[in-house]
Amino acid sequence: MTHDIFTRHYRRIMTDGDTRAELVADPKRGLERHFGAIPDGDYRIEIVEERDDTITILLPAPPRPEQSADERLAHVEDRIYDILHTSGVGGYLIPDAALTWVLRDMRALWAQHAGERV
Repeated sequence: MTHDIFTRHYRRIMTDGDTRAELVADPKRGLERHFGAIPDGDYRIEIVEERDDTITILLPAPPRPEQSADERLAHVEDRIYDILHTSGVGGYLIPDAALTWVLRDMRALWAQHAGERV
């Protein structure tokens, strides 16, 4: 069976305790070490470990000072979800459309650096 870089990635982060610990401790550095590259930019990455006995709830960001609650609600209703696996095998939550491109750039970089890193 042939696996692409992302399948190998999920397999490793499911089973390699050291990789999981590194990703949780410093997500950007861990992803860069794991894949060989990460896009520059002013964004943060948070990693939450999925557990079989845990429901993970992501709270929406509060309104910015210049936003009303209704404007923020409209933004949340338009939220983009990029869940790669819906059967409990991780995924990505992208809270802003602009970050969609960061994730796409990140995944394109990872595919370019595939080699034997994963």
